[in-house]
Amino acid sequence: MNSYLYISVCGKSINRFLRRCIENDIDIYSIKYISYKEILIKIKYEDYKKILKIKSLYKINIIDYSGFIKIKKIIRKNIILIIMFFVGIIFLTTLTNMIFNINIISNNNDLVKKIKNELKIYDIKKYSFKKKYNEIQKIKEEILNKYKDNIEWIEITDIGTTYEIRIVERKKNQIIKDGKYANIVAKKSGVVRKIYATSGEKNIELNTYVNKGDILIRGSIIKGEDVKQYVKASGKVYAEVWYNVTIEFPLKYSENIYTNESTKSFYIKLNDKYIEKNKYKNYERESILSIKNRLLPFEVGIEKIQKVKIINDIYTYDEALKKAKEKIREKVLQTLDKDEYIMDEKVLNFTKKDSKIVLDMFVSCFEEISKEEEIVIEEQKEQ
Repeated sequence: MNSYLYISVCGKSINRFLRRCIENDIDIYSIKYISYKEILIKIKYEDYKKILKIKSLYKINIIDYSGFIKIKKIIRKNIILIIMFFVGIIFLTTLTNMIFNINIISNNNDLVKKIKNELKIYDIKKYSFKKKYNEIQKIKEEILNKYKDNIEWIEITDIGTTYEIRIVERKKNQIIKDGKYANIVAKKSGVVRKIYATSGEKNIELNTYVNKGDILIRGSIIKGEDVKQYVKASGKVYAEVWYNVTIEFPLKYSENIYTNESTKSFYIKLNDKYIEKNKYKNYERESILSIKNRLLPFEVGIEKIQKVKIINDIYTYDEALKKAKEKIREKVLQTLDKDEYIMDEKVLNFTKKDSKIVLDMFVSCFEEISKEEEIVIEEQKEQ
């Protein structure tokens, strides 16, 4: 990158000065006439000494720099700020790649201590640097292999400057003395995404499609081809479950929404006409106490007045489609528990009619599909 100077030249007979520049092999990259005796020219930085030698009675002033020399001067002028900037970036990068807290989630304190000490062997501790994804996967696998009799599943999650370690403890199978044995079976069809088996033996693998009624965790402990013992299987299995949901949504939408505002009011009723003091424009009544006479069209009493917000909206087709999607989400979410959620959604069909739309949508959900099913053991009779 070359360096250039912008200099002003003042004096009589500017053209004579320009001829001197040509005679001395000074390249002029631009000329701007300020007046008949002043010009602004652009030259190479290394030609400035030549200019000083031929300037004679001409006044020479440096106006500006460009190219590498300008960058160099900016750096010199702001060297402290630049150093602080890069030091700050290095410091921030270092901090964001360090771990300041290890949070192990488990109800077994002894197991927590063992895993904490085990993590230290892999340099996963306070004030250590974060591990790469492949390293974390390898560490998880090695810990699971070492503690396969104690741990069913371990997850190490990087949350900011904290490593959160979740442990699912493997509970040893215990023979049920009361004769009640059980399998964990699928109550819905779907693709298995998570398996937490606390008792019994897993009968399926991750990412396997299962049908309703399939055994997910067996209560029968099998060695070779023989059943060695029965247990009451326990655990949870989560799967991706699919739904096709259809909803009709009107283009003219009306709804009464009950607010939290209410009041109690004394009223007098003659025939069907109420005499009362009511501060709400839209409301609904709920009788608390009433006194009336069967022979006379007269009634007095106390009632609860609930304020109601009335919505009357007219939607375009696009607005109605958006609202219909929200209604489907609400409808599906109402059927899910706290640890379940919608994974994906896709519009299958969208039909426009005069006063409404019909939306057919595919929704996939992450939800628990496991349920307990008792094992009935038939006793073999001696022949």
